[in-house]
Amino acid sequence: MAETGQVASKSRLASDPIAVLLIAGFSILAAIMFWHVAELLAFLKAVLFYPYSLDYGEGIVWQQMRDMLRGTAYSPLQVYPAIVYHYPPVYHMTSAALAAFTGMDQLVAGRTVSILSTFATAYIVGLLSARALPEEAGGRVRAICATMAGLFFLTCYPVLVWTPLMRVDMLSGALGLAGILLALRALDRPAWIYGAVALFLLSVYAKQISIAAPMAAFSVLLLVRPRLAVRGVGFSLILGLLALAWLSWATDGGFLTHILAYNINRFMPSSFGEILLPQLFSHIMLIALSVLGAAASWQAIRRNLADCSSLVLIRKALARNRAAVAALMLLIFLALKTIMLLGILKSGASFNYMIEWFSAVAIFAGMALAPLAARAMRQMSADRALSPVLVVLALVAMPLQLAFLPRYFPDAQVLAQAMTLKSMAGARIVERIASSSRPVIADDMTLLIRARRNVEWESAITAELGQLGKYDQDAFTKLVRAHCFGLFVIEGETDQPPFKVRYNPPVAEAILSAYPKEEKINGFSLRTPSATPEANKGCPTERHRANS
Repeated sequence: MAETGQVASKSRLASDPIAVLLIAGFSILAAIMFWHVAELLAFLKAVLFYPYSLDYGEGIVWQQMRDMLRGTAYSPLQVYPAIVYHYPPVYHMTSAALAAFTGMDQLVAGRTVSILSTFATAYIVGLLSARALPEEAGGRVRAICATMAGLFFLTCYPVLVWTPLMRVDMLSGALGLAGILLALRALDRPAWIYGAVALFLLSVYAKQISIAAPMAAFSVLLLVRPRLAVRGVGFSLILGLLALAWLSWATDGGFLTHILAYNINRFMPSSFGEILLPQLFSHIMLIALSVLGAAASWQAIRRNLADCSSLVLIRKALARNRAAVAALMLLIFLALKTIMLLGILKSGASFNYMIEWFSAVAIFAGMALAPLAARAMRQMSADRALSPVLVVLALVAMPLQLAFLPRYFPDAQVLAQAMTLKSMAGARIVERIASSSRPVIADDMTLLIRARRNVEWESAITAELGQLGKYDQDAFTKLVRAHCFGLFVIEGETDQPPFKVRYNPPVAEAILSAYPKEEKINGFSLRTPSATPEANKGCPTERHRANS
C-alpha cells in the first residue's frame, strides 16, 4: 500500500510540471544560500580564535567588559585616561559570564556570544515569518517560508561580516526579536508578557537604541489587548527604571553621562554613498522580494478588517486573527527600522546599523514565497495564476544575485595563512608594548590587553568629543609632546584614513612631530621618539599596570 501511495504521489507530481519547476527553483535557491552559510562557518572557524582585533571596536568593548568586572566603568572622562562606555552592560556581562563559566578566553567568549546570537536570530526570523502567514497556509508552506527567511538573513552581507565580532549588536537584535515572539504568545498566555518585557529590557540594556521591537509590539498590543499592553508597559517602566536607578547609583551617575552625553557623533553624509547605498543595491532583489511580502501582508490585514467600521470591531477582528496581529507588529517593526537607517549617517556607524533592518526584510522576503510554496506543495489550485514578477524575482533573480555576488570570504587556506602571519606580527607588537616603561596608545586595542596593559585612551571617541568641544585636545597634545607615552601603534598610513579620522589635526601633528621614528609591521606604524627623552614629571601613570 505504501508503494502504491508513493507511485500515485510521483504520478501527480509528474502531471504538474509547474510544481516540479517550482520545487527545482526552491532547491537551487536554498542550495546557493546553504553554500554561503557553509562559507560563513568556515570563516568563523578561521577567525574565532584569532587573538587580536577583527574590527576596531572589539578592543574597546573587551576593555569596557574588564573595567565593568573591576568596578571602574563609567568613570568621569579625563584628559588621560579617556575611555567612553558607549553601551549598557548586558552584552559585556553575558560575554564575561560565558568566559568565566567555560574558561574561554574573554575575546573568544565575546565572539561566541555574537555567533550564537546570529544563528538564534535566523531561527527567530523563521519562526516569525511562519507565524505571520495567513491562517490558511499549511504546515509545509510555513516550513519552507521559515527556512528561506532564516537563510535570507544569514546571507546578508552586514550579518556575515558582523557575526564573529565582539560587538553588542547581534545579541541585542536577537533579544529584541525574541521579545516580539513572546509578546505574540502572550495573546494566548498573558503571563508571557513578563518574559517579553524582560527580553525587551535586556535588548535595550545591551544597546540603548534597540527600541523598535518593543515599540512595535506594544503599539499593536495597545490596539488588540489594551489591558495586556498596559500591564506590559507598566512592568517595563518599573523594571527599567529600577535597573537605571541601580546603574546610576553604582556608577555615581556616570552611567547616563557615558551612554548619552559622551556617546555622540558627528553627522557624516558621506556614509550614505559609502555604506547605505552600496548595501541597498547589492541586496536589491531581497529588498524587492520583501516589499512584495510586506504588500501582501498589508493586503491580507486590510481584507481581514474590510467590514470593520469602528475601533471596537477592528480590535475584535484582529483578536480573532493571530497571523494578522503578527504581520501588523512586524510591519511596524520594519517601518521603524527603515526610519532608523538614518542613524548610519553619523560618524562611527557601520554595517551594524542595518542588521536589525535586514532581519525584518528577511521575514517578509520569506513570507513573499508563500504562494510559490503553496503551488509547489499542490496546496493551491493549478488554475490560480502565479505572479510572474514573484516567480522571476524569487527563483531567477535572487539565485543569480546570490551566485554571482563577489565572494564574501577568501579561500580557507589563504585565510588561514593570513591569520597566521597576522598573529605572528601581532605577537611582535605585543612584545614591544610589554617592554615599554610608559603607557602605550594603540589603534588595535587588543594588542594592549594581550601585553597585560590597559586601554586607557581611545582615539576615535576622543576625536569626536574633541571636535565638539567636549574633550580637551590641547591638554592631551601637551602630554604627547612631553613624551608621556612610550609608543603609538597606528593602523595604516598616517596620511590617510583611518588615521585622519581617528586623530584630529592637533593630536595627529603632535604625534608625528614628537614621535618621528616609524617602524612598519604588518600594516601598523609603530611611532617612537627619535631619542629616548625623559618623561615629564606631570605625565600620568597607568591605573592598572599588570592584568591577568
